[in-house]
Amino acid sequence: MGWQAKNIKLSYSGSKILPLTDSAFVKYNAFKKQFGEDGSIVVIGVKSEKIFQKDTYNKWAQLSNELQKLHGIKGVLSIGKFFELQKDTTNQKFTVSPLPGKILATDAEMDSLKSKLNQLPFYKGLLYNTESNATLMAVTFDQKILNSAARNPILKEIEAKALAFGKSEGIDVHLSGLPYIRTATSKLISNEFILFLGLSILVSALILVIFFRSFSAVFYPVLVVIMGVVWSIGTLVLFGYEITILTGLIPPLIVIIGIPNSILLLNKYHNELKKHGDKQKAWEITIERISVTTLIANITAAIGFGVLYFTGSELLMQFGSVAALNVMFTWLMSLCLIPAIFSYLPAPKNKLNAAHEPNFLDRLLVKTDGLVQHKSTTIYIATIVLTIISIIGVYRINVNGYVVDDLPKSSKILTD
Repeated sequence: MGWQAKNIKLSYSGSKILPLTDSAFVKYNAFKKQFGEDGSIVVIGVKSEKIFQKDTYNKWAQLSNELQKLHGIKGVLSIGKFFELQKDTTNQKFTVSPLPGKILATDAEMDSLKSKLNQLPFYKGLLYNTESNATLMAVTFDQKILNSAARNPILKEIEAKALAFGKSEGIDVHLSGLPYIRTATSKLISNEFILFLGLSILVSALILVIFFRSFSAVFYPVLVVIMGVVWSIGTLVLFGYEITILTGLIPPLIVIIGIPNSILLLNKYHNELKKHGDKQKAWEITIERISVTTLIANITAAIGFGVLYFTGSELLMQFGSVAALNVMFTWLMSLCLIPAIFSYLPAPKNKLNAAHEPNFLDRLLVKTDGLVQHKSTTIYIATIVLTIISIIGVYRINVNGYVVDDLPKSSKILTD
């Protein structure tokens, strides 16, 4: 599984949330089959009166030409590089002739170009706005590299050239478009994948420290769940899946679900060991008593994830199937490896069995038990009130979906 896990890839395409048989998704696929991949355009926008000044326009046109020459760029459309529709009276048809951006030598040439643009109302409100002095540049990607990692360096170069133009002219430059947004989202997923995995392991280790205060009782359970993480990533590769915004949650999920298995096993083992001091007998009783309990708990969790496979949504199907399988894989590894490892380790000393000494957790459990025994009416009332508030909240949910929903609210991409 470790060998397979090294081949994991990040998804660079849009998330396929709708079921494959959904009418909207079927129509969308038919559209792509006829017209090609959508969302292949990155838009560069500026807002300045200087854009129709000769020197600024020349740099804008030069930027258009430079971007057109980049590998992987199919075309560029801007006021510095656009097309003109002309009549061919001889053949009785229309022809499209490109007007490539060129360096203007005089202000008269600038006025002539501006006049030509005004004679082409198609571009008004599309490429430029005379009222706000805003103009756009549309950069179209080659579909062969659109949904691959190869688009990342191209986008970096586009961004660098666009920002360099803005810096030289003192103009704020804004970038947007699905390739740009998806690249930012992919980077966010990659960073959060590592962050969540690291935090889940750290929190799990802290919980083990609180319970057992022993190096071996922390190190080996964490090692086992890390193996479960490797298995989960390997499973993704074997199934031909990539890391998406949902499947990226599977590794930290495996850590959080896998650690309780180790806690239950070690806690029961320590209790039995205190009774008679026989490690072999303690593990026999532990496996006999705890295996069924943890099996039921893990099967319940696996079923909860597994039902997502039947939603028909590709994103949820991938997440549900891999999560369900690896919950059970991790349970099996915990049940086999934890007893095997600790049977070879020295029996823990009494002073290391902090989980069985009166501590904060014991006092918290006693307090909770007291509330249940003596404040049941208050608990019922509070539960009913919270349930009513939750139901009201459910009806106040607005169902909206935007491609930028996954980005931080403070992101410049979101404001652009």
